[in-house]
Parts: sequence; structure tokens; C-alpha cells
Amino acid sequence: MSTMKAAVLYEIGTSPKYAEFPEPKEHGDFVKVSMIASTIKQLDRGRVSGRHYLKYTNFPTTVGVDGIGKLEDGQLVYCFGDGMIAEKSLVEKGKYAPISNDIDPYIAAALPNTLLGSDMALMFRAEIKKGDVVLVNGATGVTGSVAVQIAKIRGASKVIAAGRNEEALKKLKAQPYGVDEILVLNSEEGVASQMKEILSKQPIDIVLDYLWGQPTEMIIKAIVAQKQCHVTKIVSVGEMAGSSINLPSAALRSTAISILGSGLGSFPATQMHSYYKNHLNELLLLANQGKLKVDIKIIDLKDIEKEWLVNEKSVRTVVKIN
Repeated sequence: MSTMKAAVLYEIGTSPKYAEFPEPKEHGDFVKVSMIASTIKQLDRGRVSGRHYLKYTNFPTTVGVDGIGKLEDGQLVYCFGDGMIAEKSLVEKGKYAPISNDIDPYIAAALPNTLLGSDMALMFRAEIKKGDVVLVNGATGVTGSVAVQIAKIRGASKVIAAGRNEEALKKLKAQPYGVDEILVLNSEEGVASQMKEILSKQPIDIVLDYLWGQPTEMIIKAIVAQKQCHVTKIVSVGEMAGSSINLPSAALRSTAISILGSGLGSFPATQMHSYYKNHLNELLLLANQGKLKVDIKIIDLKDIEKEWLVNEKSVRTVVKIN
């Protein structure tokens, strides 16, 4: 039996280990891919820890949900599946996105998952249109910082970056990312005051939310207080500040707020495959040209266990495999 090096999980709630593991065997419509790079994301950590609804249940198992690989004919592809932090993985025929061979594979590995949580959320859940005003709640994280750039690429007239770290927000605004204003989530009174000023200029069309919890409660309360009859779509993508909110039903009846979710369960698999095939290369080209930025940290596969819990919020960890 052929073996490979991989990030192997032996028990839920532990860190994956660098270990030998049997190579997957091609079967049916699944072909083998030689993996070049994958990433460690909140999704991966959540599945490994058992906190995510897609947690692992069979052990030992290889981990990782996506990455950049090479087909037998040498074509580079972005692929999505199971066991992607490994030297070899399986992908269903046609269920991958070919990418240009002159694209940096490490940037190519880092960007797609952030697009699932930003571009796909904006396009398919929020249905962003040219001229929309977008508030990104949790803008200083990796996906949030990509989201503020994507919002402008997709035609937003104004982007407001919200977060709990004022200095990080100021640094984000100083970058050429397209942030027009910042909202510091310092206190209920502070948010109410800042939101009153923001909403006096124009209503907000979309809130792309990575925090949930109290920060989102404060934003909703501030929107309701302004008594504007304007459709504001609040799209929940993450829960970095808490898994629940206190939402009086009157808040929904007295305003035109609409609350949506965006995640793996929100899109048909066919829509995800279509998105990556039709849009990934254009955005990777922007990244290659420096017009779309994602900060990365590259580690070797052999260091997976010690790096697993190192979570630098503004940097995506890319695992170099081959």
C-alpha cells in the first residue's frame, strides 16, 4: 500500500499531526490530485475541535477542505473536498476550477475560502448592486479585509469597516483597500452615536457580519433607532463574538431589516463550482497584480501540529505541501 505525508487527526479536539497515511485510491468519478498548498482556516479549526456542524466523526482522518493541486496532466486546479492537507487527495472529475499556471499557488490557496465568505455572500445572498453602501462587521480579520476590497470591486459606493480594535481599523483605512469610514465597536452609546452620524448621510444597504453576538446587537439597535424605512440586508457569515443575539421581534416589524445567513449550507454545490470556475481566475489575476490583497504566512506541512493553534487573525496560514 502506498503511503503519503499528511495532516492526520486521531481524535476530535486535538491538533492534527504530521504523519504517514495511506494514499487515497481513485474510484468512480474521483481522480487523484497532487496537492501543492492548502490553508488553515476557522472552518478547519472548527471541524477539528468539534465546534463546527461539519465536525469529523471517523478517525484517523486527513484534514483540510480545499487547496491548490496538480492534475496528472500538469494542470493547476483549485479543489474543494476532504483531506486536502496531504500530499495526495481526491477530487471529483469536473468539480474543480483550473487556474493559470503563472498564478502564485500560495495566494491561490489563500484566496478562495475568503471569497466564499465575502464575494459569494455579497453576490448571491446580499445580491449587491452598483451604488450599495456596505458595512463590514469584523473587517480587520482575513476575510473581513478581503470583503471590504471585494465590496468596492463589486460596485459599492461606500464601504464602512467595523470592528473592536480602533487601531487596526485605522490601519485598514490607511491601506488602499477602499474603506471610506470606520465604526468602532466600543460601547452601545458609542456605536449609537457613530451610527447616527453615518445613517444621517445615507442608509446602509448591506451589513456583512463576521462577528454576531453583542456587536451585531448594537448595530441592529442603532439601525432601528433611526426609524428609516430602508431595506438593510444583514448577512451572517461568522460568529467570532458569540453564537447568539438578543433580537426583539419589534426590531423586525418596525424596520425593513432582513437577516440572512451565508455559509456552506447556503449555496448549492453546483453554484459553488460555477462561481469558482467563472470568477476565481479574474480575482486571482487582481491579486497577482496587487489590486486585491490577502496577507499570508507560509508554513511547512511537517510543522502542522505546532502551527495549528497559532491564529494570527489578520493573516491566512498557508501550508506548503509539495
